[in-house]
Amino acid sequence: MNKLSIFKSKDQFKLKLKNSVPVLKIVLLMLPLLVLILLFTIIPIFHTFIKSLRYSPNEANRTIYEYNFKNYNNILSDPNFKHAILNSTFVLLFGTGISIILALIFSFIINSLISRTTKSILLSVIYSQFFISGFAIGIAFTNFFGSKNLFFYILGLNQYSFTSGNQRLPIWIYYSIYQIWRSLPFNLILFAAALSRSDLKYKKLMLNDNLTLFQSFKYVYLNELSKVLFSILFTNFIFACLLLPSALLEDNFNVDLNYAHTLTSYTIKYLGWGSNGVLRFEKGYSAAFFSFSYLVLLLCVILLLRPKTIKSIYKLIKKLINKIILKFRGKYDKNNN
Repeated sequence: MNKLSIFKSKDQFKLKLKNSVPVLKIVLLMLPLLVLILLFTIIPIFHTFIKSLRYSPNEANRTIYEYNFKNYNNILSDPNFKHAILNSTFVLLFGTGISIILALIFSFIINSLISRTTKSILLSVIYSQFFISGFAIGIAFTNFFGSKNLFFYILGLNQYSFTSGNQRLPIWIYYSIYQIWRSLPFNLILFAAALSRSDLKYKKLMLNDNLTLFQSFKYVYLNELSKVLFSILFTNFIFACLLLPSALLEDNFNVDLNYAHTLTSYTIKYLGWGSNGVLRFEKGYSAAFFSFSYLVLLLCVILLLRPKTIKSIYKLIKKLINKIILKFRGKYDKNNN
């Protein structure tokens, strides 16, 4: 009996070892990535937060400091930082939202009205923007909407401008147009690819069932579009967060006086970078951590507003309500009995 139990335990150990080998391989393969995430993401975020709490009561003597949230009070009372929040938020919401809507409309037009050969050529031309330098794209944009004001000149509205003159339009509109200008080709390509995949899978079925455009969108295309929506939102989020005014504005344009900062430009200014860099690390660190937290919160809110997420939340709430109703109904029946 003892020998039999020993053999059984050995077999169980071998079986457990055999089952744990794939898991161990996955852990070993993921370990370098986890180390890199720890070194270059988690530790810097934690370090930034600790540094942002370090407040010096006396500007002349920075060797004396205390840990509190006064640095955050200082930046939140700064009008430039308030406008930086507004500018970045408008770019993220309006610029990204309009870009996604336009990309969806144009992708449907390209997918439904143009032949396959023409579609491939057109999408290749649109995609070629990603092989052109960002510097060249920036120059084209600034000539059209910036100092030369070609956009308003073509419309015959020379009195209006984004960066000069007495009748300046809000600077966040200028940034939002650039967000659309930069992200529209990327969004269009991904949406067009999703629609093409849907056609390859279900085109014959759609023709047999004689579906309308709305029915095709609801029952066929929406599933594929939702798969690429997260990639589009995340990439557009990065485009919006990393927008630097100095790349779009001339050197003589005063970003501080015109309240034209974004969260990125405000942060790097107090870390000593940019055209008017100032070494105020406490403001730089607090602005960096606040910006990171705020933008992550915005991204989470946007992701929660996706149709798929709303549907899942609705189902979960409905399930919880049914459970509560059944629970109270059971208690009610028990009391009556």
